[in-house]
Amino acid sequence: MSRDRFNELQGYSDREDTAIEMGPLDNSQAAGGGGYSDGRFFNLLDNAARQMAQIDEHIGLIANLHEQALAVTSESKYRQISSDRDQLVADTNGIIAGVKQNLDILARTVDDPTSSKEQRVLYATRQQTLAKKFSEQLQRYRQMEYQYSQRNRERLERQYRIARPDATDEEVANAIDNDQAGQVFAQSVMHSNRIGDARRVLRDVEERQADIKKIDKTISELAQMFVEVSEMVNRQQEVIDSIDTAVEETQVHVESGRKEVNTAIVLRIKARKKLWIILFISIIIIVVIVLIVYFTVIKK
Repeated sequence: MSRDRFNELQGYSDREDTAIEMGPLDNSQAAGGGGYSDGRFFNLLDNAARQMAQIDEHIGLIANLHEQALAVTSESKYRQISSDRDQLVADTNGIIAGVKQNLDILARTVDDPTSSKEQRVLYATRQQTLAKKFSEQLQRYRQMEYQYSQRNRERLERQYRIARPDATDEEVANAIDNDQAGQVFAQSVMHSNRIGDARRVLRDVEERQADIKKIDKTISELAQMFVEVSEMVNRQQEVIDSIDTAVEETQVHVESGRKEVNTAIVLRIKARKKLWIILFISIIIIVVIVLIVYFTVIKK
């Protein structure tokens, strides 16, 4: 059953990879024709969103395989489930790395000097929204892996206490963390009358210890990725705030400039009125002088 589901998923993944496979955008491609276009930006955004939808599906399938791994009793089936799950986890982690890379590319578009402030705010807001959803997705994935790891540890603890009923909680925890559980079972095998069952339990312990190590590694990587994405979200918020502040300052300057222009227009109109008044008075004075000269000098 697990093989059929995994093959079906692999077929889906192959089709999806064809549609959404993306590589890093070099500077010439990013700048082609003078900065990032809206079409290029939103294409990157949509592709990243499709990748995240695929990650959600993978998380569900991984959780299902975890449940099967906990319930299965056959060694061969457990190994098959574990192999399928490991491949699915590797594929999922690859897609996660791709989403992170694409979010980094989207974040760099905000720094494009050829974009307007309004366009940069739009870019930063959309990128930040997607980054927040991605960080929430990483949290869900990490929580699911942690829960499975804890259930696996509980199973190992029960098996360890079968071999050493007198062990304290601290001894059990140290044995699991330091790979000593397998050694304890190896010793119990030598003194057991049911050699076949004891060896089977020993192999199960060793495999599940290896399972816990792999899951802990995945949890650690997801935690680091979560920190990086959270920092990205915070940086984008700072960019948005700085651009908003710059826009507000520009609006204040524009308003101040408009008032100054209006004041200049009023002063210019007043100056023109004064000029016309002076010109009119000058004309009257000239006319009066001409009349005086005419009647007092020329007419006599």
